[in-house]
Amino acid sequence: MFDREHLPIIAAFIEQLADRSEAFARAAGVGGMETAGHLISYLAERPRDLEPFLNGGFMELPDRWIEHGRLTHHALNGKIVHPEQVRRARVVKAMEKGGPAA
Repeated sequence: MFDREHLPIIAAFIEQLADRSEAFARAAGVGGMETAGHLISYLAERPRDLEPFLNGGFMELPDRWIEHGRLTHHALNGKIVHPEQVRRARVVKAMEKGGPAA
């Protein structure tokens, strides 16, 4: 699975992820823990974006990155939802309003 020699690299990544998540969350007025969790969810689904994140931070991620993860989360209504449900609901809502589905 992993080599103990990788632990310092993993620890450095976790530290960077926590620092950037806290700063981003503070600016957005949301929780840092939730932001870090969304980021892990996103990067687990799209590991190719790990390098852009490490080099540039959250601004290197695509719009709506939170909707493109793999982990469930609590929605504003308190229900546990999967990111796919969030994407579908956004498309349906846009179609109901007669707007673009993207």
